Amino acid sequence: MQKISEYTDQLKLLLYIIFIYLEMDTGIVKVLFYLMIMDTFLGVTKTIVLNNHFTFKKLAVGFVSKLAVLLIPTALALMSKGLNYNFNWFVTVVMDLLIVSDGISIISNIIAIKTKKEVENFDAMTLILKSIRNRLIMLFKKLLITIDPKFHAEK
Repeated sequence: MQKISEYTDQLKLLLYIIFIYLEMDTGIVKVLFYLMIMDTFLGVTKTIVLNNHFTFKKLAVGFVSKLAVLLIPTALALMSKGLNYNFNWFVTVVMDLLIVSDGISIISNIIAIKTKKEVENFDAMTLILKSIRNRLIMLFKKLLITIDPKFHAEK
């Protein structure tokens, strides 16, 4: 058990170092992580209350996919460093949107648990991801035009 605690502490330290290097607000990252844990717990509770099929594999895949969401702002911050651009405001906005998305999911899960009926969930995460992707494509095209004025955005 002590080994697990040591590895957890080392992993935490590594993550803090990465977030500080990338100039990401560690407070926002913590809030997002805690919301993800709450959403996962409430999602499991909702599944049990609604008598839906529950498997630990589904739980693990869901939790890993939620943690993978943290890679989005991290990737944006890394791109910011690599391109020498200041994306900090964009990284913060993306993390804020992810927080709101998890908040909506938590509220939906609570309503479903209380009413014992499935609630139509607004898929904010997919909309956020598509929006980020489209913005990055526009930025990339602007960079290409800056590098080569002959490049046309329609390509």
